[in-house]
Amino acid sequence: MEVFRKKLLEHKQNLLTKVESVSKASKDESMDEVRDSADIASDYYERELAMGLSETERIRLQEVVEALERIDDGTYGKCEACGQLIAGPRLEALPFAKLCVECKARQENDKRTLV
Repeated sequence: MEVFRKKLLEHKQNLLTKVESVSKASKDESMDEVRDSADIASDYYERELAMGLSETERIRLQEVVEALERIDDGTYGKCEACGQLIAGPRLEALPFAKLCVECKARQENDKRTLV
């Protein structure tokens, strides 16, 4: 379990660094210089892209935090859907995984069916 805890803590630190750098870059942009509409549109697009990436990183950070909580409460490595153990290789690849491969595939299939 300590191997996964260490991996998750490293992942958490990397995500925090990314989120902070995106937030800082967004705040550091100078908005008081004279620019044409193309510059403004380009800046807006880049800012929206950065915020989207930042949101993705924030979601991943939440998943990592939840995985660390599962380690603490003894439920780490158990599928939240079926209760079976999640395979070691899956946890190696995605240490924040909540579902076993079978349940994740079923969930993805259900999403495709709804679309």
